[in-house]
Amino acid sequence: MAMIYKHNVSVFQNTKGAIVVKRDDQGKFNHSNVDELYKTVVALGKKLKAEVKLYKPQANGDTPLLFSDRYGNPYIALLPAKEAPSAVKVTVQKLA
Repeated sequence: MAMIYKHNVSVFQNTKGAIVVKRDDQGKFNHSNVDELYKTVVALGKKLKAEVKLYKPQANGDTPLLFSDRYGNPYIALLPAKEAPSAVKVTVQKLA
């Protein structure tokens, strides 16, 4: 199961020419500014004409999130935006 990646990351071009994110302690991106990270990755992909490594499980995914895989490596996932849950109806009654 994927978890939010809490460390800093930077953008790299791997040996296959794809744009990826990797852990970097001095990196300027993390889970709090993942929107800026996503825009940077897409812009670099267009500029360098390189493949951008993103995970998009559904066609309507539009919210970028920074997750870690089972080995602890970071990746960007585009998921659909979720609405906040509505007020929960409490069904507990005081009996005595």
